[in-house]
Amino acid sequence: MPLLNSLELKFRWIAFPGLIRGIGIIHLFVFVLLVLLPAAKSSFAFNTQAIAAGEYWRLISFAAVPPVEPQGSLLFATLFMYIAFRITVMFGNGIEEAWGALRASIYVYSTLACMILSQFLVKSENPYGGITLYGQLFFAFATLFPRVEFLLFFILPIKVWVLGIIGGVLMLFLAFQSPEDAVLQLLPALPYLLWACPRLLKWYVARGQTMARRAKFQQGVLPEGEAFHHCAQCGATDSSHPEREFRVTEEDQELCSKCLD
Repeated sequence: MPLLNSLELKFRWIAFPGLIRGIGIIHLFVFVLLVLLPAAKSSFAFNTQAIAAGEYWRLISFAAVPPVEPQGSLLFATLFMYIAFRITVMFGNGIEEAWGALRASIYVYSTLACMILSQFLVKSENPYGGITLYGQLFFAFATLFPRVEFLLFFILPIKVWVLGIIGGVLMLFLAFQSPEDAVLQLLPALPYLLWACPRLLKWYVARGQTMARRAKFQQGVLPEGEAFHHCAQCGATDSSHPEREFRVTEEDQELCSKCLD
């Protein structure tokens, strides 16, 4: 941790507070632009020949195309774009609260770098970079806040971790379509995987240790009032609040479901 804190002090100049919210605002403005001038979409596409000819903005502009485009009913497209914007702001607030502005910025920068590299490797014109970036932000948020609920079709409440698994399966399905699709789908996910895999492994190990502790705990005779789980933040136990769930965080602190939320 001291080394990590030292690195953060040294490189904090690259932090961009509110970067993810800013991306959502850019998507919103590009959506309006595409409503007024649909032909402008081709100017955002990643095109290696056009970049070589001097159109350097295409290196990053393909990521500015919003995840919702003004196609079909303009009313419904505008509604879904507004929802996507609100969700992007929620992603930004949550990820920056959990990681801080520097780590959140590095995650976005590295994801964009992997997206650009994948485009150079495949050498295909891609006007849909925004939805790829949106997907990686979604995976990070779903891993950090798995208990958050979304209303599917505005009716059915569903945990965000379930949507994350569905999105991951869909991404793998698309990746197996062709080698080019595998590069375009999996390479941008590399920053997420490098962060999430150790975290999930640590959670799995901690879960096994908790189950072993529980089994050992249940075999003993407990004094009256003693509890197995203790929330490090609010002091709740499984005896005082049996309706709550308890989890061990990556900082090795046990928290109840209320404090986790």
